Amino acid sequence: MKKVVLPIAIILALAFIVKAQFEKFHTEQSGYKQTIQGKSYNFPNLQAADEERIKLIESVSSGVATVFTTQEVSIQNPFYDTPFGDFFGIPNIPQFKQRSRGLGSAFIVDVDYNKKVVYLLTNNHVVENAKDIQVQFKNKVVLKARLVGADKLSDVALIEVPFKKGIEDFASKNVLKLGDSDQLKVGATVIAIGAPLGLSDTVTIGIVSAKNRQIEDRPGEGFIQTDAAINPGNSGGPLINVKGEVVGINTAIIAGAQGLGFAVPINQAKWVMEQILKYGKVKRSKIGVIIQPLTADLAEHFGVNEGALVSNVQPGGPADKAGIKAGDIIVEVNGKKISDISDLQNQVMRNPPGTKLKIKVIRDGKELTFDVVTVPLESEETASETPQDATNIENTLGLIVKDLTSDLIRKYGLPKVNNGVLVYAVKEGSAAEDAGLQAGDIILSVNREPVRSSVEFWNLVKKAKKEGQDNVLLYVQRGDNRIYTTLSIR
Repeated sequence: MKKVVLPIAIILALAFIVKAQFEKFHTEQSGYKQTIQGKSYNFPNLQAADEERIKLIESVSSGVATVFTTQEVSIQNPFYDTPFGDFFGIPNIPQFKQRSRGLGSAFIVDVDYNKKVVYLLTNNHVVENAKDIQVQFKNKVVLKARLVGADKLSDVALIEVPFKKGIEDFASKNVLKLGDSDQLKVGATVIAIGAPLGLSDTVTIGIVSAKNRQIEDRPGEGFIQTDAAINPGNSGGPLINVKGEVVGINTAIIAGAQGLGFAVPINQAKWVMEQILKYGKVKRSKIGVIIQPLTADLAEHFGVNEGALVSNVQPGGPADKAGIKAGDIIVEVNGKKISDISDLQNQVMRNPPGTKLKIKVIRDGKELTFDVVTVPLESEETASETPQDATNIENTLGLIVKDLTSDLIRKYGLPKVNNGVLVYAVKEGSAAEDAGLQAGDIILSVNREPVRSSVEFWNLVKKAKKEGQDNVLLYVQRGDNRIYTTLSIR
């Protein structure tokens, strides 16, 4: 009997243990279900999407680099011609130079085995006036870079590093694919990669908030707006789509704005890069017209819904010679539809000077077509100068002037004048401030010679300086008044 009872007892004991473990498991599962209202959830699609996004970021992040720059800036000496300079050991000079450091991002776009260089795209403002450019890659290699070319208007720059420390092997595996920003849709997911505030390998995600945004007075340069977080240091880094393609270059934030970032469309950047590699600079065209938006009221008046309204034609310019008149509405360029001002500017500017364009206009309800041969947007003399030359003059005089466009006149409520350039900014303690110039002034002439663009203004200033003049005579429009003043150029 005892022999029978013992096995039964053992079996019952094992059964009790198994039952206890089952009840414990069941209790835990029941408890879990209760915390989510008795329902069991599973999200395989979200998990798969998460894993795919991580793979995408890992595949492109190695193509992003951090850029360190050193600039030399001029600082006004507050103790000039005072006894305090000697006390602090500061030389008695009006200004002295000081080094400042900058930070940005860039990304690999090509490896040239013939020239033995790696090309990277970044922003112009990241490397502008830099005395030294250092690029740190994801594999921790740091190399001195050279500026191949830059374009201030689009804020795009191309830099290169030489084949050293095996960087060519690393770079060839991590060249980022450039996408088609024209196909980008509002609402599309985008990812910004860079080094915001010095925090390298930072990734932020958002959507395309808007396209073709105009910033300041950059003609034809429509930016991508995104809510992906972009901070100082992100500049020059790539904006990626869900295919892992670069669709933009992170370039700007608006001071005081929350969650607004901007990027240069990659198609614009590609065109600038091609121009730099082909010509060493960017060649743009113009046709000699002033245009304005076709508002709803104007559209109703002219009987045209889309296009760019010609408000003025430059006498003797390409459009004038071809027969285009004020009041014409440009609706096509070389068969491409023109919806607004930025469309027209892009279709005209992205051509080398001397290009013949077929421009269709609506005049008094009739369609007319004109052959217009473009001319350089800037004079050849200015185009041959480096951006640094012009910027050095601006820094020396403490003065920034801009072409007087219809957009600026409307934006700032400026008086209408036949010619002139806008005083955009005046540096405190500079020669421009000593001359009494103020932001919002319109400089009409230099040494009694009318100026029609910032190019002409600086050319006249440089001419006076070469001739040994100490100052130039400026005729200035301020509001409804006009005054003369002299600007020291020494």
